[in-house]
Amino acid sequence: MKKFYAVGKNVFVKEIEQENIVGGFVIPDSVNVDFTIGEVVSIDSGYYENGNYIGNSIVTGNVIAFPKVAGTKVTLNGEKLIRVMVNDIVAVEREGE
Repeated sequence: MKKFYAVGKNVFVKEIEQENIVGGFVIPDSVNVDFTIGEVVSIDSGYYENGNYIGNSIVTGNVIAFPKVAGTKVTLNGEKLIRVMVNDIVAVEREGE
C-alpha cells in the first residue's frame, strides 16, 4: 500500500478539537478564531533554501499552533488533515517550564 508523506516545507496536521470549561459552560475551541491547534502527523526532516539545508525542529507527534487562515484542508491516506507550511507554525507545545 502506498502512502503520502510531507516533503520540504510542508507539514500535515490533524486538528485537535479542544473545549474550555468556564463557569460550568463548555465553550468549544471554534470560538477562538485566532489559531488552530493540531498534532503533526507527517513532516520532512528539513528542506533546502537558497542552497542551505535547514533542519526542522518540529517532529511527528508535536502539538502546534498556526493561524486559522493558514493551511489547506486535504485528505491523504484516508485521513482528513491540514497542510501547513513550516513558516506558518507560530508555537509548539513543550513539557515542563
